[in-house]
Amino acid sequence: MYKAFSKIQRNFPLTLSIFAILALLLLTDLVIGDSTFFLFINREIANPTLDFVCLYILLPLFSLLFIIPLAMVFLPHLEIDCRTSGLISLLSGFFSYGIGSLIKCFVMRPRPFDVLPARVLGFWHTATSSFPSTTTMLAFGIAISVLVEKPRYGSILVILSFLVGFFVVYSGFHFPGDVIAGAFLSIAIALFMNKMKTWVISLWKSSEE
Repeated sequence: MYKAFSKIQRNFPLTLSIFAILALLLLTDLVIGDSTFFLFINREIANPTLDFVCLYILLPLFSLLFIIPLAMVFLPHLEIDCRTSGLISLLSGFFSYGIGSLIKCFVMRPRPFDVLPARVLGFWHTATSSFPSTTTMLAFGIAISVLVEKPRYGSILVILSFLVGFFVVYSGFHFPGDVIAGAFLSIAIALFMNKMKTWVISLWKSSEE
């Protein structure tokens, strides 16, 4: 437990910088309004080049959010501490997604394209409720846990998580507030689940004996 907590402390400046960025985005959202912020991202900056980048470059890159933690779990030469972090990151991501899906059942916020002149990029199956962004929660839930163990790879995943948040707004499926709230929630969940690391390691070791 102490070792896991010490890693969180060591990477606290990185986590704090993520919170600072999210706080700045939240302040912007509150000042100019969620709908105005959405329309700026979804319509004002939209162009064919950015459409292409989002659909054909960013979407394939998002697979790294799963590839890196899966590699941490299954590469045999890695220490059990690192492999456990990979497992916790995946559990944290899907647990965050589940919590977000549960919240959607109670917060029935309409999608942007239902209430605003939004442009929709891509054809995805979506739930009725917009709040919070479960896709963003999945991404940040995975990324933060990796960041604690492997800051170099975790930083890449955090950047990808922010791009996921941008993508779901740019593509017309979420308000910026959905993304910001989802990111805050999933970071809290990921940091909480990281405290389970020592317990998971003990179970892993006992299963291998």
